[in-house]
Amino acid sequence: MKLSKMIFGAAILCGASLAALPALASTWSGVASGTIVSTYTDGRVVKVYVNPDHSYSITLPDGKILKGTWADADGQSCFHQTDPAPAANAKPACFPVKEYKIGDSFSGEDAGGKFTAVIKAGR
Repeated sequence: MKLSKMIFGAAILCGASLAALPALASTWSGVASGTIVSTYTDGRVVKVYVNPDHSYSITLPDGKILKGTWADADGQSCFHQTDPAPAANAKPACFPVKEYKIGDSFSGEDAGGKFTAVIKAGR
């Protein structure tokens, strides 16, 4: 009887520990209703729209739209462009996994250069 109680207790602790970890889908879920406004060092501004289905789109200053998917792995959340197809040697833009939300800001670098981003409410 003692062994079964110990196993049951360990199972509850294990389940509680897993529940405390952020879900992979939550990395950008707080941004789904917002717009990431990224300003590059040369002054260009692009708007990024992240969706809960792990897709995203980017509207460039000239109105051109890029599309792709995002995924979390190894502590990074990476954006992979799919449309138009990127250059063969293109690398994804990756950011630390965290629960991003409206009002957050962060810096990064992608094929377009270095940028600072602010997550704003509304699309």
